[in-house]
Amino acid sequence: MSEMVTIYKAQPENVSEIMQLLESRGFHPVVVDDAGKMGNYGFHQVRIAVPQTERDTAANIIEQFEQQNHSRISGLVKTTNKILLIAVALLVMATIAVFFDEQGKWSFLAWILIVAFVGVVLIRSAWGGKSHNPEK
Repeated sequence: MSEMVTIYKAQPENVSEIMQLLESRGFHPVVVDDAGKMGNYGFHQVRIAVPQTERDTAANIIEQFEQQNHSRISGLVKTTNKILLIAVALLVMATIAVFFDEQGKWSFLAWILIVAFVGVVLIRSAWGGKSHNPEK
């Protein structure tokens, strides 16, 4: 077998996922570092190596995998940012209503809107979780 070359450094919790990805594509990955002996300091990365002859194609597969994860995460971040912006706007509206409403009817309406918004977000997230896993 040819010389082993490190192609990826992963967090210990992600090593098995990367190993399975490479093995399912017919590569022969090897974990260079022992994750159990590294301690619990949080910033250790485990090196994954493949034979020199498999280096380029394995690196391309990992790059595609990372791009897919990045696009999925960026979509989640955009959605979360929208929800947080609306939540902050509703809280600002409620705060203004509480300070300037002497009779309390506008502050009550503001809190009703906040509760309705939170309810809609919770219901959509619960339904959204089921629709993303159709095979279950």
